[in-house]
Amino acid sequence: MSGSSSKSLVIPLVILGCLYVLSVVFFHFVEGWNYIDAAYYTTVTITTVGYGDFVPQTNFGKMGAIILIFCGVSIAFYIITHLGTLRERTIDPVVQRRLDILRNLTALQTGEMQKSEIKKIRKKIDDNSHTI
Repeated sequence: MSGSSSKSLVIPLVILGCLYVLSVVFFHFVEGWNYIDAAYYTTVTITTVGYGDFVPQTNFGKMGAIILIFCGVSIAFYIITHLGTLRERTIDPVVQRRLDILRNLTALQTGEMQKSEIKKIRKKIDDNSHTI
């Protein structure tokens, strides 16, 4: 994971961690569950497993569960999707080279490439054409 990419995950991970801890404490006090049961319920809810062996009995607890479902699942899916995107970027060096070529072509077409870079590309093309 690159530095800037991993930094973009810090805030969602911190938010998810805070939500997790708040949820455990919330269900401990509102529903009267012990901390292990509250953590179990929070984990089962955020991961969308939903066994149904623990369910909030109070209206306040049910409202907390609704908030946990929307917030927790959304943040968790964001993190999972972001991790997948980071992994996708590092999979195939051949694809990366092709993307680099496309970026260079785009830079050439838009005039954003420096002359020294153009010379390097021409040299690579010339070198490759002589070996074929």
